[in-house]
This record gives sequence, C-alpha cells and structure tokens, in this order.
Amino acid sequence: MSITRLASLLSVALAVAACGAAESSNASVASVPSQMVATTTASVGLFPGESMTFLVKLAGIEVGEAALAVGDIDTTAAPARITVHSKINSSGAAALVTSFVDEATTSIAVDTGQPISLATNVVQGKKSYVASATFTPTGAEVLYQKAEDPKPQPISFNFRGQPVHDAHSAMAELRNWHPTSGEARSVFIVGGRRLWRIDLVAGELENVGTTMGNRKAQRLNGKAFRARADLTVDKGPPGRTFSVWMSDDGDRVPLRVTAETELGSVEISLQDYNRP
Repeated sequence: MSITRLASLLSVALAVAACGAAESSNASVASVPSQMVATTTASVGLFPGESMTFLVKLAGIEVGEAALAVGDIDTTAAPARITVHSKINSSGAAALVTSFVDEATTSIAVDTGQPISLATNVVQGKKSYVASATFTPTGAEVLYQKAEDPKPQPISFNFRGQPVHDAHSAMAELRNWHPTSGEARSVFIVGGRRLWRIDLVAGELENVGTTMGNRKAQRLNGKAFRARADLTVDKGPPGRTFSVWMSDDGDRVPLRVTAETELGSVEISLQDYNRP
C-alpha cells in the first residue's frame, strides 16, 4: 500500500465521517442546484463540548482512527463563533507501513452556520502540506503550501450562489436535516486545495449495532464529485461509493460509514460519543 493511496483513503474516510455520505463518479455536472437546509440561530447543528471518535477499517483490518471535538461558543467575537477540530491518523496495520496525520480546525458563525476560517495540516510520511481558507458569503480564498515550496499557492473559489461550506460546517448542516425517504440534498465543500460536490439521498430507518448498543438510524446514500474552481466536475479521478447511518435521535451523529474503494471495503464506526 503506497503512501499516496493510504493518505487518499484516510482523507476520504475523514470527509465521509464528517459530512455524512458520498459516492463519486465521472458524470457531468448535475443541473440541480445545492439545496442544503438553512441553519437557524436556534441551532447551529453543533453542541459545545461534544466529542466523537471513530475507527477506520480496510477489508476488516484497522488502518486509522478519527476524532472530532467541538469547542465552546465565543460570544466576544463578531459574529459569535464556535470551533470544530478533527484529526485522523494511521493506526493498526497501516501505521506499520507509513504514518499519516490530517488535522483540520474550522471556525463557524453561530448565527448562520457558515464557516469563517479553516486551517489544515497534513503529514504523509516524509511529505506534508498546510492549507488555510477564509470564507465569504459567496466563496473562499485558499492558501495551499507544500513543505518544499517557498511560498503558498493562492486558490479562489466562487460558489455562484451555492451555500459555502467545509466538511465541519456541512456536518453541522446535515445534523439539522431530518428528511423523509427519497429527499435529496447537495453541497460544495472546500478541503485543502480541493473542491468537492457531495450529493445525498435519504433512505429508510434501520437498526444499527454499535459499541454503545443498538440504535435506530437513517441511511443516507449519495455521490461525491471532485469539482473545479468554476464548479464543473473533474472527470479525471475515479469515484467512490459510500453510505452513512445517522442516528435517529437528539444526538444525530454518524454511527457507521461504509465505502468501496480500489483497495477494498472501508468501514468507519463510531466508537465513542460524549456531550455535556
């Protein structure tokens, strides 16, 4: 297993755990615009102080761990904001092959649920990069820099009226979404120097076994397309198929995510969830 493939696998796993579900293909850009549920001031889709941990398996073998933590609301800033931090790293059999760490921190406006800023730090064996993003109501300005580069590479995204998100703010939006079977949602997400389009379709309620017992969950299926800065779909890289089971309760957390990749079946399972 190469460093590049392992890094790609674990990065996708983190995005799926945070965002819900996805599938990717080489289809042309869909004509349906993004229809993410609007966040209200009553609930940003995040609970201050909550935390989640996940275990990532490839073909039944542990390859990674992921964790997500939500901070307190900062009411001294304008606008008031809340911080979300996530980390995924190689573990188990994968850690014997190479090291991989991907950390991301997002500041999210409490009144709108929109991201304000994003900082990402990724280490893949001997390779590493950092990326930062500043969000506006219509897009994002990204600075991307590999360790060997003398200066960062600027990248601009114009969302052309679509909701602006990163993985953390998209997760918050999806937790506020309580669809009936067959309902669909789409969103564009900035991650590192990449832009992704994620489409979701709601399924039926199912019982899911977890480390915390059996819980009722709603299955979500969808598609994730790598997109260009002009929002058109990049037809180069092959896609991946995902499903996610979101708990059907007040926590509304991803209990399990499954994906098919060229390396085998991936399963991400919630190991622990805490909320004050």
